[in-house]
Amino acid sequence: MSTTSFDAQADAEAAVAAGVLAAIGAYAQALDSGHTDDIAELFTPDGVAEIAGVATFEGRDAIREGYAAFAPAQPQLHLTANTVVTAVSEDEATAVSNLAFFQRGEAGWAVQLVGRYDDTLLRHDGVWRFRRRITTFLP
Repeated sequence: MSTTSFDAQADAEAAVAAGVLAAIGAYAQALDSGHTDDIAELFTPDGVAEIAGVATFEGRDAIREGYAAFAPAQPQLHLTANTVVTAVSEDEATAVSNLAFFQRGEAGWAVQLVGRYDDTLLRHDGVWRFRRRITTFLP
């Protein structure tokens, strides 16, 4: 492999990773703001949001309705970290991330739960969107 083709491949992988990270960050921001329309738009039209042991929402309308039940009643913050893009092609990627969910109450901010996201994303209409997002809460 020539240096030029190696550089092009590295550039392509970096662009995919940037798109994946942008989708993951936008999801956390929309979730914490209670913007269910924005959450739904982050998924492909037939996308699936699975919250292990809680619910599975298939398609944007179901995702929008399902996430409305999780709209924040008080300030909250999802921190997503340690994201690793595990497989990459030009139009599909998988990633795994850790998450910590905080809420602010009378005593200040407190961790409510921790978990993991397992994602499959597709480039849809030129934008990286979730095809499937599995949220698993850890004991």
